[in-house]
Amino acid sequence: MVHHRIPISALVRKYWNKYLTFNDTVDYFNLFNTFGTLFALHYHTNGSRWTLKKLVWTVYRTFYFLSYLSYCYKVYWLFSNWEYSTASANLLGALGLCSGALLRLLLIEFNYPTIRHLQQFLNDRTYLKEDPWAWHERSNLYRHNNRFLVVLITAITVESLCFLVRLLLTRPEFMLQYNGHVLGSPVVQIVYGMVTACWGIIYVLSFIVFYMLLTGFRLEMEVLARSFQQLEETLVPPGMEMDDQDERKYWNDLQTKLTQRIKRHVDLLENLRILRSIVAPFAFLQYYSTFGLIADSFFVVSFEGFTGYSMAYVLFASFLILESLLLCRGVEDLNDLNRRIGTILYNFDWPRLLRYSIQFRREYISVRRTILLVILQSQQSLRFSYGAHGEISMNSFAELMQKSYSMLTFMLQFRS
Repeated sequence: MVHHRIPISALVRKYWNKYLTFNDTVDYFNLFNTFGTLFALHYHTNGSRWTLKKLVWTVYRTFYFLSYLSYCYKVYWLFSNWEYSTASANLLGALGLCSGALLRLLLIEFNYPTIRHLQQFLNDRTYLKEDPWAWHERSNLYRHNNRFLVVLITAITVESLCFLVRLLLTRPEFMLQYNGHVLGSPVVQIVYGMVTACWGIIYVLSFIVFYMLLTGFRLEMEVLARSFQQLEETLVPPGMEMDDQDERKYWNDLQTKLTQRIKRHVDLLENLRILRSIVAPFAFLQYYSTFGLIADSFFVVSFEGFTGYSMAYVLFASFLILESLLLCRGVEDLNDLNRRIGTILYNFDWPRLLRYSIQFRREYISVRRTILLVILQSQQSLRFSYGAHGEISMNSFAELMQKSYSMLTFMLQFRS
């Protein structure tokens, strides 16, 4: 018997194609859930029973919490023996990053049933299932999200490995310590440094789930807006002859199609309300932790200059800025699409295209009232906020950039 060896590249290509080939039953979030399990964000399983794999994963995740506690102890020791130096900024920045990642992890863990509900809602693609354009756009979204996920995780992993080699294994403040003294062999320090570097990956990965949810809702809102636009094609102007039976069928079809679209709009708004409830605390953490970590990065850059050491901070600060931009842009796109639905209905030539006759006066009034209600509802903001300080929008992103620039200017002046 001849055994044929399958090249590793072919196996990798076959595995990767699974995340690029779209069908009606594919899970948008399958690859994300895989990365979430790999980097201790959440153990995704369809059942709630404990298994050996889940137990091993829980032990694996415990190492992350132990590394976080070690940083808490190092900061406690730092304040007991305070020294104004870059090492102190490094330690405070590392604890700030780990704390932000831990809070995000706990937020996702606590709200995971809600997140899973939203994922299942977006995976239900029965609305306009037979529409070729909708199928094509959903297929593009599936591939785009998976590519974005892989590119971003690869980038932050490479940056974390560079951080590990250049900083975590060369700076004592990033090593395992007790009472200010480094403990353990080089192998222990490598493992400790790898766990520390993974906190940065967790920080970025916890954002991606919200980004994927926003892009999914944005597409479904776009599909709905297009279906409202196609509604005008079904209208028959009053000049065309119809008997009573045809006109009754006309009103029944119009009300059925309108009801279908309104129900979809209500479902989207209801699930966006649920999404808004978990985005608000995440956005609060996102806004202020980003500002704090950027401040720490600017502090290091202002005192170290643009060296290979400080560039690791600049690169991570760039990831944080990208997160804020994508979050604000995604929320603003949703608001624009919601308002677009009302604009589409408002721009219809209803006086000419909507039939009116005494016999079907009730249907005529009902349709007009429904259209007006949808127009009014669609003009209201979706009200995604980051706490009590305002709504998420490109204006809030501009405000973050303005404050960051002012802070950088102050630090440069302080240095001089």
